[in-house]
Amino acid sequence: MLTLKNLTKTFTDEPVLKNISLSFEDGKTTAILGPSGSGKSTLLRLINLLEQPDQGEIQLEDKIIAFPQKLPFKELRQHRANFSMVFQAFNLFPHLTVVENVMEGPTQVKKVPAAVAKQQARQLLQLVGLSEKSDSYPKSLSGGQQQRVAIARALAMEPKFILYDEPTSALDPELAQEVLNVIQNLADQGNSQIIVTHHVDFARKIADRILFIENGTVFYDGDTEHFFISDIPRIQQFIQRVSQ
Repeated sequence: MLTLKNLTKTFTDEPVLKNISLSFEDGKTTAILGPSGSGKSTLLRLINLLEQPDQGEIQLEDKIIAFPQKLPFKELRQHRANFSMVFQAFNLFPHLTVVENVMEGPTQVKKVPAAVAKQQARQLLQLVGLSEKSDSYPKSLSGGQQQRVAIARALAMEPKFILYDEPTSALDPELAQEVLNVIQNLADQGNSQIIVTHHVDFARKIADRILFIENGTVFYDGDTEHFFISDIPRIQQFIQRVSQ
């Protein structure tokens, strides 16, 4: 269980997130929706402590981190080890093969023996449908294939939660669907996932829960089905606009 309590973040005197209190259950997929600039991506970065909150608490299982404080690097690293983040950009190492990209984290960070990490990496590439590309270099892959490698790389770290920040925004619809299919399969397998996305139809299919964030606050937090049949005018307006 991941719990956030009264998280607040301000940039240049402008509040981006205001007293956010949420819990995320293990084995569930949450989709975060909302207009641009609402604080969705910032929320992911606070969870992973790529940005540190101005105030509030983050609790993962029995470990509580309270802010404001400047965490030492060792504690930051320990916290971040519980999460893997998949960004809009794929951020693969161009000089490494696909399988080397996936095994890089386990060998360098977790000190997994190279032979073991390589075997695990090939299994993960099979999971995302790219076993035949394991010895290729990123430049030879499509955008959708590169993002699927990025997901395999995230899984290789065996995180408690996978965080996705608009994972398909840089892809055309056909390639985006390849990535969405992989995320759907991971959801079906019970992985814990938090996804910032603008794909409302995908969110409807995959998410156990929807968060709708606007103006730095949580406007809706609840069941996916109820979100899409909501009679709240703001939610109806948002769905209609992004569906167009």
